[in-house]
Amino acid sequence: MVSQPLVRAASEPRVLFLTTADPATIRAEWPFYQNWFLPQELRTRGASVDVRCWRDATLDAETVATYDVSTFLWCNNYHSHPQEFSKWIRNVLMHVQMLNSKMRMLNDPATVLWNMDKHYLLELSKAGFLTPSTAFVEIRTHSCSSLAAVIAAFSQSRPVVLKPAISGSAKMTYLIKNPQALNQEDTDFIQRVVTDNSNRDYIIQEFQKEISSGEYSLIFINGTHTHTILKTPRAGEFRVHDEYGGVNCEVDNNNVPANARTTAQEIIRYVQAHVSRATSKRSGEGGLVYARIDGIMRGDEFVLMEVEALEPHLWLEAESGARALEELCGIFVQS
Repeated sequence: MVSQPLVRAASEPRVLFLTTADPATIRAEWPFYQNWFLPQELRTRGASVDVRCWRDATLDAETVATYDVSTFLWCNNYHSHPQEFSKWIRNVLMHVQMLNSKMRMLNDPATVLWNMDKHYLLELSKAGFLTPSTAFVEIRTHSCSSLAAVIAAFSQSRPVVLKPAISGSAKMTYLIKNPQALNQEDTDFIQRVVTDNSNRDYIIQEFQKEISSGEYSLIFINGTHTHTILKTPRAGEFRVHDEYGGVNCEVDNNNVPANARTTAQEIIRYVQAHVSRATSKRSGEGGLVYARIDGIMRGDEFVLMEVEALEPHLWLEAESGARALEELCGIFVQS
């Protein structure tokens, strides 16, 4: 049977928020969900909003295609099911375009698949952007001792960070202070990686001591830099996340280092040109609708740590996020 394109009468915008968890179990409040208020905000602006789990077998391409807009902004913990998630995007979401060519996906599937795996850092490094020295390791090919040897060969003296290539919120992220002389805690973590994460790739990355001064998060909506958050780890910690005691503060864009603003904008343009694919022909709207560029300053240079274009915390609730909230909501509800 050949699927026919769906045609619906004009009505209030129908928006689909994709989740990994059962929507009935979600606590739509901080700190349990980032961008937690966005579905209700869109409802107040006239949109009909549904929240559904992409793992629900009844959420097929035909069902998704009945919506005007779908988004990953509530798709926390997708990284717990990486193979299933990427398969769903390819087999379901990419098929939606054949059923409803006017449907918009925020962000587009090509960008999401590219962004979910941190191998993209190698591509951006080759493109000329400064990133920490990074190597990727197939854990399934290693024992505890061989992985320890790879880590020691990667760094002769400097600390390194070990983390999954597909991950979020610093889960299973660990700092090895001396790769040449592992302590028991280091060995225990490496054993855990080899035992529990054998089907995943891991990153070995040179530790950036400048993280103690904070990591800049520059937020972009439709390619425009709207606001900035500086995330600083607590004393003695290298992870900047709230659950590890990190502190966030708003920074006026004019006070963000010029090289950070310039480089982040160049990264956005690179992704727009080489990765993203618009899912509708709407004038002025590309496939990369929202993004967050995270990085640190090493002297006058901006060092890219991550591109967040799947389910980033956009700090729309911040005072300086008002513009981003208005523009993003406008994109969701426009006819």
